Amino acid sequence: MNLNTRKSSGIGRAFTIIELLLVLAILASMAMLTIPMARDHDSTSVEAAASILRSDLERAQSMAMAYPDRRIGLRIDDDGRGWSLVDAREPTTPLLDEFSGQPVKIRLGKGRGQVAPNVEVEADLNDSLLVFDSLGGLENPGPPVILQLNRAEKTASVRVSSSTGWISIVR
Repeated sequence: MNLNTRKSSGIGRAFTIIELLLVLAILASMAMLTIPMARDHDSTSVEAAASILRSDLERAQSMAMAYPDRRIGLRIDDDGRGWSLVDAREPTTPLLDEFSGQPVKIRLGKGRGQVAPNVEVEADLNDSLLVFDSLGGLENPGPPVILQLNRAEKTASVRVSSSTGWISIVR
């Protein structure tokens, strides 16, 4: 005797709880992948630019200590969308990387700065130039130098102590 009296026409069939849970798990996995993509790009770009700027400032500082006979610094581009490491005696000519031979410069939104499009750097500096001394501090004593990074309404600051050369990011 056949206990299954249901016809196989598909009428009256429903999803099992396992099928529903499987679909929910797939949807949850997709949401976990797409929600981070909807994150605030302005904030992310400013944070990335601040990290790159800090790294380049630390590189200029290290070079100034390694080559005490040179005046090594960081020069911000006139439009505020990039910078380069320079010898202050020739501030318009970027230094060359000791390994690749390429100029040590960055344009935000391009190359290694591609993660920070439309970010601008503002600073109250003479000739847009920040020069380190042979001990790692800034060449000109005074209050800390603040480099402000902006994109839309998002900002971050990179602070350089003039006496110690301590470089920090303030969000």
